[in-house]
Amino acid sequence: MMKYALFLGCVIPVKYTGFEKATREVLKALDIELVDLPFSCCPSPTNLKLAHYDTWLALAARNLCLAEEAGLPILAMCNGCVNTLKEVNLILKQDLSRRNQVNQALEGSGHCFKGEIEVKHLLDVLFQEIGLDRIAEKVRTPLSGIRIGCHYGCHLYRPPRLMYPEDLSEAASYVPVSMDHILAVLGAQPTQYSRKFLCCGSALGTNIDVQAANEITREKLQHMKKHQIEAVAVACPSCFYQFDRGQLMLERKYHDGFGLPTLFISQLLGLAMGLERINLGLEDHRISLKPVLERIESPS
Repeated sequence: MMKYALFLGCVIPVKYTGFEKATREVLKALDIELVDLPFSCCPSPTNLKLAHYDTWLALAARNLCLAEEAGLPILAMCNGCVNTLKEVNLILKQDLSRRNQVNQALEGSGHCFKGEIEVKHLLDVLFQEIGLDRIAEKVRTPLSGIRIGCHYGCHLYRPPRLMYPEDLSEAASYVPVSMDHILAVLGAQPTQYSRKFLCCGSALGTNIDVQAANEITREKLQHMKKHQIEAVAVACPSCFYQFDRGQLMLERKYHDGFGLPTLFISQLLGLAMGLERINLGLEDHRISLKPVLERIESPS
């Protein structure tokens, strides 16, 4: 049985406990053991990193040390968390001077970074470690060919030289495909759309300009509608917030009538695997899931 240290971050335990519950249930069904460690904030790649880089490095290194001491790789459910932890892990593995500086800062806490573990996003564990065949074996209620648009989120893979240095193309780029392949195995119809890899706007809305952020979301939703997409799949709680709550704010201003249900990838896995819906956090949504749930219950 594979075993990971589960890194929840700050947003999921506060806003979206259902995503955690769904992820635990899905991974349990896939024979993955999750271990809880006393992690702190990651910290975010968009705030503290810009305000005080050395503190950002040291706090992230403490989290990495906890996983090293437990002898476990980290599995993170949030793009921001995975972005910070993978970048710091890579920097401290490669830069001995930085590592020594961080270890001096950690000395009083009794921790010492050694560079012994890897950090993975939930999508990568599902796609690379568990594999599509094992996921397919667990499908009980396929997703009925629902046209789903994937939104991967910027911090999952940008910059590629730090997030996926081992998978770069000749042009030193990286294009994520894992979620599309997983959804296809679940019986959905992953559907391509223009501006698929455009930011959702979340970081802009959190830090600077909510209205400008919602305009970015609207552009993506317009392209999704053009391609008859029926639901949005995300793998980050901040992206979920931007698509779910953002649609409410856009509707008040523009009356576009998008009404596109947004689901976290664990929820879609749980639905397709026939897990108890009460354990999938389906009550956390502001945009009704009824069209998606009806399609699964009554496949055409």
